[in-house]
Amino acid sequence: MTISRTTLSHHVVQEIIEEIKQRGLRAGDEIPAEAELAERCGVNRLAVREAIRTLVARGVLVSSQGKRARVALPTPAVLEQILDFRLSQDAMDFQDLLDTRRVIEAELARRAAARVAAGEGSTKDAERALDAMREATDAEAFIAGDLAFHQAVADLAVSGLFSFILAAMNGVLVEARRASYRGRARRGARQDATVEAHQRILDAVAAGDEDGAAKAMTDHLTETGHDLGL
Repeated sequence: MTISRTTLSHHVVQEIIEEIKQRGLRAGDEIPAEAELAERCGVNRLAVREAIRTLVARGVLVSSQGKRARVALPTPAVLEQILDFRLSQDAMDFQDLLDTRRVIEAELARRAAARVAAGEGSTKDAERALDAMREATDAEAFIAGDLAFHQAVADLAVSGLFSFILAAMNGVLVEARRASYRGRARRGARQDATVEAHQRILDAVAAGDEDGAAKAMTDHLTETGHDLGL
């Protein structure tokens, strides 16, 4: 049976990932040379190059001409692309996004408040983002401040995977926030009400009130659902 080059490169992809795991390679570390990988995997160098290109596209490796590929610093970009594609294909909708946000962001708000209560963090970034929302003169500036506020709460929570997932969602959440902004306008609600909802979240986090922060976030997202017609 003839094995396709795609199958061979997939095999090499798995070998490289295992190499990274077993050797504990970190961002910036080199992986073995193409020739070594080809010999070890029993494939030609074309299959190795294709595998490396695949891993570069996934954000696992970075590569430059004439140098060995290196382990990349993981970013939410690849997951963001997947989520954006699923939304564009109607494989998920705003209700899915909102349900996910309720689970993730209520817990992030709770953890952010716990860190403040323990004297381990500051709400300054969230305060600046909220000021940007207040000062916004158009929808896009308002949305940018909104995104920055929620990311600031996530960063304050120092919850690696939750924060990573939220950052990956930001791309698709821009469109959701635009729809929410329009929904508030249609139902005659003030944009100021959204600022006030964020202020309640910030106040609870700053006070170290874990339950209050989680509730304020959940209440805010419930209102967001109304804006989206959900």
